[in-house]
Amino acid sequence: MRSKDESGGRTFTERARRAQLVACAVELIAEVGYPQASLSKIAERAGVAKSVVLYHFAGKEELVYTLAMDNFRAAATYLVPAVRAQETARDKLATYTRQNGRFIDDHRSQALALFDIFTSYRSPQGKRVDEMLLERFMAEPPEQELTELDPSAIFVLGQRTGEFRDFPVPAMTTALRQSIEGAVLQTSRDKDFDVTGYIEQVVTIFDLATKKGEP
Repeated sequence: MRSKDESGGRTFTERARRAQLVACAVELIAEVGYPQASLSKIAERAGVAKSVVLYHFAGKEELVYTLAMDNFRAAATYLVPAVRAQETARDKLATYTRQNGRFIDDHRSQALALFDIFTSYRSPQGKRVDEMLLERFMAEPPEQELTELDPSAIFVLGQRTGEFRDFPVPAMTTALRQSIEGAVLQTSRDKDFDVTGYIEQVVTIFDLATKKGEP
């Protein structure tokens, strides 16, 4: 009998197969888009029967959730330690933005796949992927590092310390996220897009946008 590990009671072989299927889903979605990436095509890419995919994932919704969570956890390794190491809110914001750009640049296929999922995914109940993730998070709160992927806390800190001017935090958070996602959009149009150069412009824009004016 195969021994079970601590990852949901799955064996090493099962975890490896799930990782392979998620990787194949990422590649396929990045190439042809989420709507065209059926479970049958994902199985074909992985060289297995569709039944194998359904053995490891209850359906496309669970596969999407797993893909998103794997991406967020990978992003956390780029962002969280680097942002924590900064002392000021201004430096935290610049680091947060730059590390997002670095992650996108180093994981272009994952970024493209997730971007396509966020823009085109609908659950059988008609819910967007962010709504699905929010429901999951409410039922099972994510680990601390994942909550630190939200830049809202940086904006709140900067206003509290007096580094940032007064502005609606939700609006600024949305603007920053959309600006960072712009790097993914441009990459989808140009595989050689200069992500680093673009992100540096975003850093400058938000440094100016948040800076407290002279009294």
